[in-house]
Amino acid sequence: MARKKPISRILVSENTLSLQECTVLIALYDRYSELTCSGGCKSRPLHYYTLRDVDSESASWAYGVTLRCKEKIKVYLSTRELFVESLFVACLLSGDSHIAHADNERREQGRWVPNHTPQRDYTGLAYLNDDFTGGELVFPDLDVVIAPMPGLLVGFPSNHKFVHAVPNILSGKRYSLPVWFTVNSTKAMQV
Repeated sequence: MARKKPISRILVSENTLSLQECTVLIALYDRYSELTCSGGCKSRPLHYYTLRDVDSESASWAYGVTLRCKEKIKVYLSTRELFVESLFVACLLSGDSHIAHADNERREQGRWVPNHTPQRDYTGLAYLNDDFTGGELVFPDLDVVIAPMPGLLVGFPSNHKFVHAVPNILSGKRYSLPVWFTVNSTKAMQV
């Protein structure tokens, strides 16, 4: 029996978010991110649930933006039904980075095993600005480098075939809207 070839595509969709939506999400982050982590946090994400607690209307609107991202990923990657598992608005500052990683697996003794978020089946990264240097999205094993720009959505499976990294932010602040999707409705976030 022939083995099905794994999906090797990455969705890169410009203008998925409007410039106005990007501006609003950045403003929400700047206004509320200090509520996520008290003391000592350099760059902290603004989680959906934190935003919902202080501004339910904005949280509902942000969730709606993620549903548009979900539909693009679902169609492009030919997936079955997807559910939002987690979302937040993030900001990386000068000197921040992310090491190469998969979103639902980790390397252990030379092999890939489920990590603390095995329910994440697909990753969506919507970028909100480009007035910073460094901080590209890099898929080292696939030889792919994507420069963030406002409104750009990048979508891909969350497994080890799509290991990705973010090199150091050299200057400025890099804002994004990371969203994870699951095919398991019982693992969907509660809105």
